[in-house]
Amino acid sequence: MNMNDQQHLAVPPHSIEAEQAVLGGLMRFNQGFDRLGDLQAKHFYREDHSAIFAQIIKLVSRGEAANVVTVLAAMQGQGATFGGDLGPYLNQMAQSTPSAAGIEAQANIIVDRALLRGVITIGDKMASLAHHPLGKTGDQVLDQAQSWVTALAERRVRNEPRMIRAVLAEFIDGVSKRSEGQDNTISTGIADLDRLLNGGFRPQQLIIIGGRPSMGKTALSTEIGLNIADQHSVLMFSMEMGDQEVGGRALANRGQVALSKVMGRIDETDTPTWNGITHGCLKLDEARFAIDETAAITLLELRMKAKAWKRRHGLDLIIVDYLGLMSGGDGDKRTDQIGSYSRGLKALAKELGVVVIALAQLSRKSEDRVDKRPILSDLRDSGEIEQDADVVMLINRPEMHKPDAEELRGYTEVLIRKQRSGSLGDVHLFFDGPTARFSKWTGQPPAAPESKPSRGGFGNGR
Repeated sequence: MNMNDQQHLAVPPHSIEAEQAVLGGLMRFNQGFDRLGDLQAKHFYREDHSAIFAQIIKLVSRGEAANVVTVLAAMQGQGATFGGDLGPYLNQMAQSTPSAAGIEAQANIIVDRALLRGVITIGDKMASLAHHPLGKTGDQVLDQAQSWVTALAERRVRNEPRMIRAVLAEFIDGVSKRSEGQDNTISTGIADLDRLLNGGFRPQQLIIIGGRPSMGKTALSTEIGLNIADQHSVLMFSMEMGDQEVGGRALANRGQVALSKVMGRIDETDTPTWNGITHGCLKLDEARFAIDETAAITLLELRMKAKAWKRRHGLDLIIVDYLGLMSGGDGDKRTDQIGSYSRGLKALAKELGVVVIALAQLSRKSEDRVDKRPILSDLRDSGEIEQDADVVMLINRPEMHKPDAEELRGYTEVLIRKQRSGSLGDVHLFFDGPTARFSKWTGQPPAAPESKPSRGGFGNGR
């Protein structure tokens, strides 16, 4: 690299000519104000240009004329002189701009150069942080760098007011697409649940599935994940079960073979079981369902792995099993830590444009009530879980409280108790314990049992 190249790289990207053209054009034609697009005072390279632009905008926003005379007077009133040459310089810029026709193009140039300077600034910050991490790990430094870049990209997005007719035109188009099955809704594969969810899950949503132990949280989320994995990419963070156990459950589910047989020793003559395993393997062979069995994963580790997986394989759904087993949360209190996980997962859903299903344990309060159906306040450890969630589903299997009641065998309630963009309601399902498989409940749902808690029950619905 020669000396000229080094000197060129030392000067940040900018365009003095574009800045002068915009300022001169605005002072001669205040109506050019609505052609500025994303341009703001901070985008100007020269400090005096930024101050002049801010003053022009201030005058125009007050309904006053912004010309050479008024801008000069306003700035001198604030003590700005810029070496005593401010008046002639303002006049020179105004006289050099014959019309406002090119303001939009010149404004875009200024914003573009500011974006390039932002990239350079972030690059310098990345290098500085890497050289002096101040106690941060390499993963934390990388995550911070990614956040800086994301924030810079988000600042380029500017929302403008829209007429209601334009909003409705887009909305009606969405209605039409939904009716034809063409929108971005992700079906859960459970028809009754999809109906209550207005078609299924949507990108950027945080879905909470809450329940007491052995109620079927993992089984339900895994079934939904397997259903979705036929057409989308799913990543499950399983902190309670290893990948072999999750794989075995998935095989039992898709092959419709008892989990006890899949996980045990199979006789060579047991043709139905071997056929079921073969069928399950064929169905799972093309499924885009990945399992991460990292125990006590931190939010940072989860974020990094999810970002990397999306980059390499695409990603539409993340399953976190479960919130209470994560580690490294902010704060000393458990409630604060759990709250930081739910906030972080919601932010991750928005950042990656994916659905996040997070499982949550419920407190024992429901077991002390006569009606043992769970309610929102049973969410354990943190009220922020409910606040952060777009949808909260509580799962209940009455047979766990009354294992001898034949009419309750396999009956499962999925209670939607929060939904930002939809109604609340109940979904009645049948849970087949041996295969950890859910299907539609036929007939009338049974009355809820009223008995003391019991540890008995049919099937392992963890």
